[in-house]
Amino acid sequence: MVAVHFTASTTTAFVIFLSILTLQVCGKQKFRETPQNTSVIQGQTAILRCIVINRVGNIQWTKDGFALGFDRTIPGFPRYSVIANTLDEYNLMIVNSKLEDDAEYRCQVLPGGTNNPAIQASAHLTVLVPPEMPEIEGYQNGSTVEVPHTQRVVQLTCVARKGRPPAALDWFRNGQKVTQNVNYSTEGLAGDKRVNARSIITVRWQHSSQENDAVYSCQAKNSALQGDVLSTTVQISILVPPGPPQISGYTNSTIIRVNDTIQLICTSRGGNPLATVVWYRNSEQVDYSFVSGGNKAVNEYTFTAEALDNQAIYRCEVSNVVTPRPLSAEFKLTVHFPPIKVTISGGERPKKAGETVKLMCVSSNSNPAAVITWFARGRQLPEANTKVTASPEGGFISTSTVKVRLSDQDHNLVYTCQATNTALGQNVADTVTLSVLYPPRAPVISGYTEGASIKAGELERMNCLSVGGNPLATIKWYKGDKLITSESKTMGNIASAEIAVVVKASDNGAVYKCTASNDATTTPLETAVNLTVLFPPASVAISVWPDKPRVGEMMNLTCVCASSNPAAEITWIRDGREIRGTNYGSVEAENGGMSTTNVLEFVPVSDDHNSYYGCRASNLMFGQAVTDALTLEVFFKPEFSPVVSPKEIDMVAGESRSLNLSAYANPPTKKYQLYREGVKLTLTSDIPRFKLSNGMLNITKIRKTDRGNFTMKATNDEGSTTFNFTISVRYAATIKRITKSVMEDEGGTAFFECIAEANPIVTNMVSWSRDDFDMSKTKQTFGPGKAYLTIYKLKREDTGVFKCTADNRIGKPATKTAKLIVKYPPVIEKLPQFAKAASEMKSTGKLICNAAGAPNITFSWSKNDVVIDTTSGKYSVKSKKSNMVHYQNELRIKNVVKADYGLYVCTAINEKGTDRFEIVLDGTSAPDPPYDIQFVNATHNSITVSWKPGFDGGLAQNFQVRYRLVGARGFVYIDISSTAKTVFSIPGLKLGKEYEITVLAFNEKGRSIFQPNIIRAKTSNVAPTADISTSSLQDKDDVPIIIILIVCIVGVFLLTLNVGLILFFIRRRRKKMASKTTFEMYKPYEPSDDISYEPDKNLDEYLDDYSGEYHQEMTRLSQRHDDMGTNPKQEMRRGSFRTSHYDDFLQMQDKVQAMQEGSRSPKKRESFPDWADESRSDVSLGSREKDNRSHSSSAHRARSRDRSLWDEDQQAGRSPKSSAKTKAPPTPPPRRSSRASPASPVASNRYTSLPGSFGALSPNIINNPNYDGPTMSNLPEDMHVYNGSEMRGYLV
Repeated sequence: MVAVHFTASTTTAFVIFLSILTLQVCGKQKFRETPQNTSVIQGQTAILRCIVINRVGNIQWTKDGFALGFDRTIPGFPRYSVIANTLDEYNLMIVNSKLEDDAEYRCQVLPGGTNNPAIQASAHLTVLVPPEMPEIEGYQNGSTVEVPHTQRVVQLTCVARKGRPPAALDWFRNGQKVTQNVNYSTEGLAGDKRVNARSIITVRWQHSSQENDAVYSCQAKNSALQGDVLSTTVQISILVPPGPPQISGYTNSTIIRVNDTIQLICTSRGGNPLATVVWYRNSEQVDYSFVSGGNKAVNEYTFTAEALDNQAIYRCEVSNVVTPRPLSAEFKLTVHFPPIKVTISGGERPKKAGETVKLMCVSSNSNPAAVITWFARGRQLPEANTKVTASPEGGFISTSTVKVRLSDQDHNLVYTCQATNTALGQNVADTVTLSVLYPPRAPVISGYTEGASIKAGELERMNCLSVGGNPLATIKWYKGDKLITSESKTMGNIASAEIAVVVKASDNGAVYKCTASNDATTTPLETAVNLTVLFPPASVAISVWPDKPRVGEMMNLTCVCASSNPAAEITWIRDGREIRGTNYGSVEAENGGMSTTNVLEFVPVSDDHNSYYGCRASNLMFGQAVTDALTLEVFFKPEFSPVVSPKEIDMVAGESRSLNLSAYANPPTKKYQLYREGVKLTLTSDIPRFKLSNGMLNITKIRKTDRGNFTMKATNDEGSTTFNFTISVRYAATIKRITKSVMEDEGGTAFFECIAEANPIVTNMVSWSRDDFDMSKTKQTFGPGKAYLTIYKLKREDTGVFKCTADNRIGKPATKTAKLIVKYPPVIEKLPQFAKAASEMKSTGKLICNAAGAPNITFSWSKNDVVIDTTSGKYSVKSKKSNMVHYQNELRIKNVVKADYGLYVCTAINEKGTDRFEIVLDGTSAPDPPYDIQFVNATHNSITVSWKPGFDGGLAQNFQVRYRLVGARGFVYIDISSTAKTVFSIPGLKLGKEYEITVLAFNEKGRSIFQPNIIRAKTSNVAPTADISTSSLQDKDDVPIIIILIVCIVGVFLLTLNVGLILFFIRRRRKKMASKTTFEMYKPYEPSDDISYEPDKNLDEYLDDYSGEYHQEMTRLSQRHDDMGTNPKQEMRRGSFRTSHYDDFLQMQDKVQAMQEGSRSPKKRESFPDWADESRSDVSLGSREKDNRSHSSSAHRARSRDRSLWDEDQQAGRSPKSSAKTKAPPTPPPRRSSRASPASPVASNRYTSLPGSFGALSPNIINNPNYDGPTMSNLPEDMHVYNGSEMRGYLV
């Protein structure tokens, strides 16, 4: 239910509304249009129409009996809303429709008194849902259905789920639709309005070729599916076993030699899929690489025969998914190979004379078996006993044995064994040398003299040698009875062994022994030496008493050094500083040295914990020391460090930080507890943003409420300690209260308040502002964290939004806005384009009324003093509010007839007053002329203007710009194709010239007159700096000197010729002036001309002055001719260089002649045609024949730009009187910038300023400071704007 509360003002308005409603009601409320059953595709927008006329009661919609309420926005249903074009419409619109929207909807109108009972009408909305992608059960889209060749039928089931209505399913075989053996069914879903569709097709065949590789597709579609149908596809494959394998490349009778290359080919034909072909060697797979294609599978196995391949069985197996077991074919390989080696054993060790040696010779495997032969002293021995056995690696092994009784002459006797493969004719051999034994001489030691002292760590070398013996003696070294490693050498019949000993303390008094022996000696021969060694202590040992020292209690450290020769001295070291302890003397120790003891006593402090105490024992004679140290563990209660844990902590709200509040203690602190203001904190509940872990206080996004005085308590087994600290939180400003809106009368005063909260609160933290507003007419007062804004003498222009900003320089400033609305009566925008409206018969006429005012404005329309009923079908209104005070009301007249034409009155009303505006509706016509033409800016060759469009005659209108030079006879016309374009740049204008400009409008009905209020504008007097490309002046290759000389000579000749011609013309002109037969060809003298003169000079002096200047100019042209290889006169005709001097000279002559005539008024002279600037030929002054090109003065240096046709046509008929019968020269071709695009209306103007831009202009741009036209963002889309290098520094 909706509760309605009435106040006195609303009651009055309600009574007035009922009175008006009573006048309009002519009968009972009833439906003009009832909702109709509608279907909509899920996700689209559905509209159920409901139009009620003469409605009195409230109206609402229901969904399946549930009332949606009287609010048109339908709260709780964000996709539902009620829309209307008239007051009688109450259409229900559902956007992004879903399945849940499928329901019965009812448009209900409540009763409105006894004569207006309730009425209702219902309709059902059906939501259509496209099905999901169809699936063929058991198979993915594009997969293969494999069927054994023994099977003759297969069923495929296609399912399309969740469609509404259920999807229609069609089967296709190889693109052809199948209708036979198809079974279609549907099944509903519990609790869902969507339905699954299922189709089963049964495929039968007699021969596998009928259906093998057939493609079956299932297509699904329903009325909700937009675009292509949904489809899924499978392919049927009928599986067939392959043919048996066939081997080529070897037969059982073939004999292969070792290292021969064998190529075995196994082929299997037929089968689906084609067979897998695999080679095996002795049942081990050796090759799986096969090639399939052409209804067969082939595996080519190539290998090099080895000895192991002899009697190997090679088998080829073929199979596919159909074969229960592989099909195979095999053969056994025979390979002939020689023995690789032969080995003799039994004669490796020396023997004594009279002993018997048994020599055995064994060959490696060979096929066939090898034959063994023995040789000694250069001859073959009698045939020995030979034994042949089969080798597990293939082939045969041959073994032969001989026995030899040794004598003294057999020493170093060589025996040879040879193994031969007779089939291959290859053999190998091995030899052995026999040796007879005898003893060596006694050994001798050198390198150390017994009794000499050696320092530990020094390298001592001792050598032992023995002469003779067979074999040579084996020399060994012993330390005591322990064998040590030595380096043995032999030279001739001498054997030696050297040891290099890094002497250790354990070598003091040690005995080093050397022995010599061989196989002929029964007892080793030996000799020995005794060593004397000086050594430092190897280590020191430190002990602590008591076991657990505590701060403030006496303790001692005892240091005992290891054996030293001589005895060592002990000192203590703490953190790099030496400390003296008490020496307790020395005792005998190992290795014949002495051990020393020293004790250090002191009372420890906490700083001693984890300190390093070192004990250093020094052997002064030896010059070395040994040091050991321990980390002292001292027990004490927790201590806080003011360096690590600061007492004052400053943070910003939202900041996260980890604070180190840990205490130093031994044993480590077992427990930390945090207190605030003396109260113990439970961090998980009291301050959840604080987490305490091992003395680290982790603060996450601190809040301003977390500040305060805190205490950290640390406890271990030795006691407890506390630490006090303070946390201060700074946070950004937030606005707590602001005056949201103020509405006051004109002339009144508005007051705004803004209050903020922050830490810290800084001076003038809160302030008011408004863009594009004169804040000097306001008054701001400030307080701590607050600001007040007062606006006096309100004007309607003051309406707008003020911004309150709070900023204490912590985080981002906080801002909120407040609205000021100044009340004033409606003011209708009475522009010419809105005073008229036009429409064709039977079309819809539109009359627009724009008004500004406050408070809210209501509109009414009347014709012939009769108020128009905008709720009828004939008339309708469309209202729009663009901001707080601007409104637009549009009256639409449907199906316009002749009687609808005439005068309409728009009335705007609010509580402050009314305003009226008359609008005439007529048929479409030609447009009214534009008005308010304004000058925007100008460059050296363009002028930009803007205008406001007049009434368009009810049709789309375009514009035409007309312009001409001031004083010229003809005009130039430019049509503007864009209908929205009201700013245009006129290109191709002359430097420093004034133009007349106006505009007209035209549409398909005709043209307006040109705006009679013509404006005048002048182009800039400053031309941009010309671009000179130095690359064009450089030759790619060096020019030969002879060519340079020729060009220079020709240039000098041409220069001399030109100077002569100029002097000839000057003399001729002097004669004409003297005879006073000068024709008036140039413009009359005007005081404003740029060329100055001196009254005291006569004509000859002026001519002399000019002659020097012109000579300099011609010299420059000649130099350019030399550089470029062109004729200066030709360059002048092309206009490719400055030609100002000669034109200045001619103008100067006119002025001098005017001076000579004294006070006589100069005769009016016709202007020389503009095209003469480009080609002054065949125009004489008196008997003058040919002029050089003119070149404008400093104010005319852009005259080589394009000339418009009207300039040439108009001025061509204004030639001087003396040349009336002379033909005007042809118009020179227009020069265009190589950078400009001819398709753009401003392409020839490279320096056009942007309309409405006035900042940082180039000197060649003139702007209208009073122009209030469109800004850059409002430029028409087809307005050509140059960027980058095209701007050349002359554009805004």
